[in-house]
Amino acid sequence: MKNAKISSAIVFAIHLLGFMGIGILCGKAFADEENFGIFLLGSIGAALAAGIVMLIHILLHEAGHLTGGLLTGYQFGSFRIFGRMWQKDKDGKIKSYRFSVAGTAGQCIMSPPEMKDGKIPFFWYHIGGVLMNLIVSGLFAVLYVIFRGNPYVDFVSLSFVVLGLSMGLANGIPLPGITNDGRNIVELFRSEKAVKAFYLQMQAVAMIQKGTRIKDFPDEWFEMPTDEELKNTMICVMAVFLCDRLFDEGKYAEAQALIDELLQKETAIAPVHRELLKNNALFCELTGSKNKSKIENYLDKDLQSFMKAMKNYPSVIRTKLAYELLCNDDKQAVQKQFAMLGDLIPTYPYYEEIRAEMDHVAAAFLIAAEQKKSEEMDV
Repeated sequence: MKNAKISSAIVFAIHLLGFMGIGILCGKAFADEENFGIFLLGSIGAALAAGIVMLIHILLHEAGHLTGGLLTGYQFGSFRIFGRMWQKDKDGKIKSYRFSVAGTAGQCIMSPPEMKDGKIPFFWYHIGGVLMNLIVSGLFAVLYVIFRGNPYVDFVSLSFVVLGLSMGLANGIPLPGITNDGRNIVELFRSEKAVKAFYLQMQAVAMIQKGTRIKDFPDEWFEMPTDEELKNTMICVMAVFLCDRLFDEGKYAEAQALIDELLQKETAIAPVHRELLKNNALFCELTGSKNKSKIENYLDKDLQSFMKAMKNYPSVIRTKLAYELLCNDDKQAVQKQFAMLGDLIPTYPYYEEIRAEMDHVAAAFLIAAEQKKSEEMDV
């Protein structure tokens, strides 16, 4: 946890230095402008230009992963930029969906080739995004040297250089405790089990895209990592998978117990997965003993912020519904969350996930009905 905070601070500092560099470039571009109105408009235009350059670098980064994967035998799965995702569905057609994940600007997911002797290519798929950012930065550095002179052209060229470097470094430096491309490469080189875990994760995504629920995945995929293996960013995801499978099977007590165990250990579980685990554990507690202290413990500031950022995510909607139903008995709020879940059906990329959440919601309604019946009998 300490390493993760330090590494996150380093990544933040890299991005901050990048944007500070943009600010300095902006100041230099308009330093001689005496008309404040023109200076202000120029600065606003420069900020917008820098934003567009950043968007292009995000697109290039994911395109780099796509290129690296295709060159080493991977098959296209999905490509996401902010809240728009293009995915190959079970019918083989690429369709567009609305889908976003808090804390990520983009993602390119691909299916790796079959394992041979316990090995698969992974280096170029992971490094492709970083290389693309750095190569484009280098090209614009050359263009700046050749065509320098116009302040606007200079600003755009140097923006590509500075922002590409910051993105490349933030994703390429293998910092401990966080999940980035550089760290993934190091972990995969270190451990054959990490390679297998990565392979299974990519296979799992492909199966989900084809309409398979996690409870129906092969039994041999689910093996609890050792405490030492949980410190590996790749392998620890398999522990998350195991929790998710127990939850999808409706084994809420077992899922909650395993989640509690993981939350108390030193692991390399990514922040987004940690909050999703807490979200599931909260649902388990709401549909179980409803211990007020435990509910408050799960629903800490981090989870509240996460649920706010991911308010349209199916599992978050399901847990909010359960909270309003079993804690507040707020019928209007319950109806709102239920309608939100239903509205996702035509636009959400993973239909089986919606179906699974509907099963959990049904379980919550059943428990609420039993709870009300019990209360009426006591009167």
